[in-house]
Amino acid sequence: MRITAATLLLLLTVGFASGQTRVDRCHVFVVDVKKSARAIDSFHETGNATADSKALSVGQKMFPEFHPTIGEEELTTKTYKFPGSNLIITASVFYTDESMASSQTNDSMLLGILVSRRARSNATIGPGAVFTEVTYNNGTDTVRIHTHTTVNGRLYIVGLECRCKEKPPSQ
Repeated sequence: MRITAATLLLLLTVGFASGQTRVDRCHVFVVDVKKSARAIDSFHETGNATADSKALSVGQKMFPEFHPTIGEEELTTKTYKFPGSNLIITASVFYTDESMASSQTNDSMLLGILVSRRARSNATIGPGAVFTEVTYNNGTDTVRIHTHTTVNGRLYIVGLECRCKEKPPSQ
């Protein structure tokens, strides 16, 4: 069975409980495509979810959750060391009301991800940046962006996911 990147992402996404107060919870992830595909193939063959979930976790890295500052023209950027390399992952979340009007609002949210030799101040612009923009309103729920990159001869999926409308973190 051929495993697609979309299948890997669906199986590896971390879920959170919904809330009423608007707080965005974001996390960066790295998936080793080959290692994760082996675990998924094994699960299809054996049906042993417990053993295969351990194998699947070997092929992925979830970085700590962060909470971007929500507000007009607010940019939140986080950087992480790419596992097993000297590369840096830069992830950015930017809120604005000036770049993409929709039928319901002018507010939008940009997510950007970038893998490079050095940290960047904004992963939504510049060479190598991969980004997306979505309407940001009460209906915005989950936004994800990802890119494929090869590091040391191995294919990885590197992504950023934000869940909106979440409960605020414990004070």
